[in-house]
Parts: sequence; structure tokens; C-alpha cells
Amino acid sequence: MSEPTRASTPLGILLSTVRYEERRLLSELERRGVTAVRLDPRSMSFAPKDAEALRGMTVLNREISSQRAALAAESLEAFGARPVNDASATRLCGNKWSTYLRLRQYGIPTPATLLAPTPETGLEAIDMIGYPAVIKPLSSSWGNRVSLITDRYAADAVLEHCAALPSAASRTVIVQEAVRPGSPDLRGIVVDGVCLGVIVRSSSDWRNNVARGATVEPYPPNEEVRRLCVRAAAAVGATIAGVDLVERADGGWTVLEVNSRVEFQGFERATGVDVAARIADACTAETIEVREPV
Repeated sequence: MSEPTRASTPLGILLSTVRYEERRLLSELERRGVTAVRLDPRSMSFAPKDAEALRGMTVLNREISSQRAALAAESLEAFGARPVNDASATRLCGNKWSTYLRLRQYGIPTPATLLAPTPETGLEAIDMIGYPAVIKPLSSSWGNRVSLITDRYAADAVLEHCAALPSAASRTVIVQEAVRPGSPDLRGIVVDGVCLGVIVRSSSDWRNNVARGATVEPYPPNEEVRRLCVRAAAAVGATIAGVDLVERADGGWTVLEVNSRVEFQGFERATGVDVAARIADACTAETIEVREPV
């Protein structure tokens, strides 16, 4: 574990909700003697008078809302601050279609995915993908509004519900190949180009979200999986990332999602890895490098 160090300039931490992860991070920064300035994106208007205070500040982005996290990261960069993750990575990871495109661009294995702006294109996409298929909103966490579609009746019902939502963004979904639904999946955490470890998530529900009660245990070291996690994080430009993977029927691994503001309570308890300390290391470093995917 890193020895406590005293920072000469304050470190910002962007958050509106303090959960286990934020408490751990604040405690770790305090242990190091780092002054942590808490920034609440719900009250930040980014007036010109704020520029001097923000200029040169490193800001750890832990905002729970994807939209607020992306807007704040973009604004912080414009005001001369250094958000971690940066605005580009935050926006990419906050949009599942954008994430898919970037993974595909860099040759990272990921399930077949199609964009569906309307119910009609959604049905066409499901016909191309085949049943079962997964319908996901462009932005969501903890498995919310993610549906496993096993027949045309379910497809009609879910897409009809999506069509009634108030905005074009919320009505637009992606249709994704269902890769062994109900089987355990993996989550790896990457910080500063290093995979800290991997856990297995299992659940009685087909969605293996810890927030939905999934159990976790450490996954034995596997260089192929760790390398894939690092490549996926680099593809989206994330210094800090949670990478979700699942094993295909042929034994290969495919990346489901990349999370830029990863929750790590279950990971720390399962692996014993001090994720908060590693994130603090990255945020207090003089320079932050994101490795190119290889």
C-alpha cells in the first residue's frame, strides 16, 4: 500500500451521493494528507468566476448520474481542470452504443449490437440478431430497463413501452446478442493501465448486478481476461474502468460493458485489493497515461 503523502494542491472529488466507494476514497485521501474538495454537480453553474479555483485541479469524477458526470467533465476540462476520467471517456462509457462502436473500432470482442431508434427498427434488429436478444437503453446502471427478449410478444411489449417515453434519447435503445444469459459473468477493474483483479458475479436473476443481489468471488488469475480488460479500458480512453465480460459458448471472452465510475465494494471484499488506494495513486500522480489498446 502506498505511504501517505501530502499534496501541495487540493484534489477535487465530484459527487452528489456518498456511497461505500466515496467514503473509502475520501478516507484514503485523508489518510494521505490530501485536501479533498467536494464538488456537487447539482450546484455547479461554471460561472467565469470559478475558472481560477478550478484551473489545474485534478478532479476525481464519482458523480452517480451519467448525464451530470459527462456535462461536468466537459465543463471542468474547459475551465482548465483535469477530470479523471476525462470527458471523452466519461461520455463514451455513459452511452452503450458509443461504447460498442469504440470497442468494435479497436477490435475488442463484444456481442453483436444494433441501434434501434424506433419500435420498427427494434423489431427488425431482433429479427437479425435472433431470439433470445437483449434490449438496453443507451444509458443505464444496475441493470435498470435492461430486458431479455425471448419471443415476439415480449419484444412488442418492451418496444411499445420505450416508444411512450418522453424523449428521443430515452426512446432509442440498442438490441444486443444475448450471450449465455443467466450464466455467471466477470468484472475486472483497471486503474492506470493495470488490471487489479477480476471477480465472478452470479445471481438467480439473469442480470448479475451486485446491486440486484448478485454474489461475488475472486476469479483465478487469467492473463487473457486481464489483457482484455486493459485493452477495453484503453479503447474508451479510461484511466479508471470496470470491465464486464462473459464467456461465449465457444470458450472465448466478450466484453459487455465498460463503466467509467465503477463501484468496487464487492470487488474489494472478494479480492482484498485496495481499489481506493490504487485510484488515489492515479489521481495524485503528476501525469496520467492511458495506454493505447493493443
